[in-house]
Amino acid sequence: MRINYLRVSVTDRCNFNCIYCRPKEKVPLLPREELLSFEEILRFIKFVLPWGLERVRITGGEPLVRKGVIELIRMIAKIDKIKDVCLTTNGAFLEEFALDLKKAGLKRVNVSLDTLKREKFKIVTGSDSFLKVLKGIEVARKVGLEPVKVNVVVLKGINEEEILDFVDFAAKNKLVVRFIEYMPFNGEKDKNFYFSNKTVKKVIEEKWGKLYPASFSGGGPASYFKIKNIPCLVGFISPFSEPFCTGCSKLRLSAEGRLRPCLASNYEIDVKEILRGKNQEKEINKVINTALEFKEKRSSFSFANPNRFMFQIGG
Repeated sequence: MRINYLRVSVTDRCNFNCIYCRPKEKVPLLPREELLSFEEILRFIKFVLPWGLERVRITGGEPLVRKGVIELIRMIAKIDKIKDVCLTTNGAFLEEFALDLKKAGLKRVNVSLDTLKREKFKIVTGSDSFLKVLKGIEVARKVGLEPVKVNVVVLKGINEEEILDFVDFAAKNKLVVRFIEYMPFNGEKDKNFYFSNKTVKKVIEEKWGKLYPASFSGGGPASYFKIKNIPCLVGFISPFSEPFCTGCSKLRLSAEGRLRPCLASNYEIDVKEILRGKNQEKEINKVINTALEFKEKRSSFSFANPNRFMFQIGG
């Protein structure tokens, strides 16, 4: 089995407090010494290369709050076998950092944006940064971090009436919009927010007609579609309604060095101590083989009762 995609969380800190990512109560953040250093992250990436690794995505928390992350991206982009370095962000710092990210070798950005209404944005994120995010998206496109993908977690009772607005927004701004099914990582332990992507597709088709499958090299779990006479791609990430376990070639590395083969499972392997000890390459090889064996045994997206919140895993 090949692993061509690694998501690396560089921090559990974030300037937002999104309702589907964090619990209502405060959760202690990791001490700095518990985080993997950039050197340790780079070593781990190089250890994974023989398994076919080509793509690295930097995540958080909000990755742009970690000091020096642009230099980390520069170092990853210089690794010969890595063809694509990308970033998932809430967009609030993109206006400031987009050009430097591009110069460092970043290819693309995914921006999390769950509403196009400023007051609702405050409720969902706990931050009045809506206009900054819009400006960040504009600047990211201007400097060439394209295609800019806008990730929309569809939340029942919160933003499902904005589905068509997001398609319009993407078309007008030359973006790719992706609708993501809610996953219960916020500690609420209920699915009241869940809104199926099958229903999202139905809403879009009732307005514009049939969605046509589109060929798009995204590398991740999204399926993409075109709408006749609408100049944008629409993507769907549907872990519950259309599971994609059999085609998954991804691993996740958390900020404190826990390797997670599957987002829906609580199974993790601690690699931090290995990266700080002896016989690193040999021990990491064992860990990766163990992770791959776990992935091969999973045939469905059966969601465990989460033992950690999304910001701790790496969104």
